[in-house]
Amino acid sequence: MRHLLLIIGAKLKLNKNYKDYIIRQYKAVFKELNECLCFDKSTKELPFLLEAWSNEYDFITIFTSSELYGTNAKIVATLGEDSLVLKNELLVPSKAIKWVENSFLMQIGSCQINVLKSSINEKLPPLLCEVKHNFDFFCLRDMDEESVLILLDSLAKSYEIELLSLSLLENLVLIKAVGAKFSNLESFLQATKTLFNQKIIWGADPIEFIASKLIEKKLKISFAESCTAGLCASELARFNGISAIFEGSLISYSNRLKNEWLGVSELVLQNEYSDKCVYFMLKGTFKTSDCDFALAISGVAGDSDDRGVKAGTVFIGAMYRDGSFLQESLHFKGDRNFVRYQTVLASFMLMIKLKPEIFF
Repeated sequence: MRHLLLIIGAKLKLNKNYKDYIIRQYKAVFKELNECLCFDKSTKELPFLLEAWSNEYDFITIFTSSELYGTNAKIVATLGEDSLVLKNELLVPSKAIKWVENSFLMQIGSCQINVLKSSINEKLPPLLCEVKHNFDFFCLRDMDEESVLILLDSLAKSYEIELLSLSLLENLVLIKAVGAKFSNLESFLQATKTLFNQKIIWGADPIEFIASKLIEKKLKISFAESCTAGLCASELARFNGISAIFEGSLISYSNRLKNEWLGVSELVLQNEYSDKCVYFMLKGTFKTSDCDFALAISGVAGDSDDRGVKAGTVFIGAMYRDGSFLQESLHFKGDRNFVRYQTVLASFMLMIKLKPEIFF
């Protein structure tokens, strides 16, 4: 299955927040972003490009700004040797196989083309493509990429599955399994579940998996964040239903707030980049929040070393309400934001290492 996303209109292209919204809605249907192209406007070449693409892709999704909708709808209608008619106050091709407010679906050969009229600050219309996926994602924890592929190789071959792998962290591997037949894929996933048991995390987003388990078990979480500056809380807040398990957290970027809010002593704060500092940040989180899990983070996310600590070095910790805890010291290579996002993912994964019985 090949699919293409087109975003047409300078306003949609330049507004990063709205563009991200478009991509999230697209991925909710297609599970991944395969190929994406952005245009400031409808060019003279677009009709010819669409004709070529309709022979190459199974699905083409076009998000177009409202002012360019008429032009782009006409291009798609012409491609299907059709004309536009007014249906429910929306111009759509007369041969459209499905339409709702601000969205229509057109079948051209073996390709489905979905055109969506999009306006900044308005809710996006629904995608109308009926997609049958021949692939799925899962993650394997506490294993390196090479070991995962060795263990999966013979299993994948027996079910005619193609594997694509990506190391998200040193011991966290994302797998995309692609099957020639849907039944083969289902059988492969079931066999993989049997083989790996508590090491498997379904889906491409481990944080979403963790959040869903916390909501299911009604377990509250809070954070004490320094160098990640609230990113743990932000990542958690992406998901619906989080208010049931998340009251708030502390962004203690400065040592003064680590001391005043979390009770970390000035003696410990002489070396805030340390396991000891993170331990007392965890303890302080339980004093300020009625949580079941606490995560704490301190480190150097910037590009320069700080007081003998190398850039990219972070200290993370997870603690449960019974007092049990785990801590790790990690080093990431990349820019400031890459280090911060990797740190957040590693911190959430530390919860699973601490209490696997809660998540599996």
